[in-house]
Amino acid sequence: MNGTRVARGLMKMRLAASLIAAAAVLSCFGIGTAVAQEEVPKSGCDAFTWDVSHELAVLERPAKQLQAGRDGKSAPRVDLDEHYIVSLTPQEKVKFPAKPGKPPAAEGAHAGVIAFHAPAPGRYRISTTTGHWVDVVDGRFLVVSRDFQGQRGCEKVHKIVEFELSGNRDFIVQLSAGADEKAGLAVTRVRESG
Repeated sequence: MNGTRVARGLMKMRLAASLIAAAAVLSCFGIGTAVAQEEVPKSGCDAFTWDVSHELAVLERPAKQLQAGRDGKSAPRVDLDEHYIVSLTPQEKVKFPAKPGKPPAAEGAHAGVIAFHAPAPGRYRISTTTGHWVDVVDGRFLVVSRDFQGQRGCEKVHKIVEFELSGNRDFIVQLSAGADEKAGLAVTRVRESG
């Protein structure tokens, strides 16, 4: 009889220990899940480290259709803060005002040029919905970009390239080395926070 009581007591202790262990595991799992949810990195359009709210707002507007130029003289002019869908040409048919900063892509690349006016000195951004290489040309010379950001998970924009430009001048944007025949595009001036 005593042996039976001892056996039952041991079984109850094992059961209690198992329940405590299970509760501890579940508790750790719950805590781990909460931590994992808090540490999930931002993605898509929320993952930019710049404030790109203005660029995203421009690209949400209805787009104007535009045929890109094949050289600097035929480059159509775009307005700041407008959304364009730019039709491009096979790259071998485009004569760039300046040699693109990226080597030519393989067969099937599309390219084109557009012009815009920078009314005042400051930072300007070229936003595109495709992976085309983006250059800005001042006269015959490439302007070195300040920085760029891209987010593959953002459906509104693929990348944004930022340039420091002098004011009251015309510039050329060269799109090159991309497979897409059309590109969504916007040229914006960075609004200084004050």
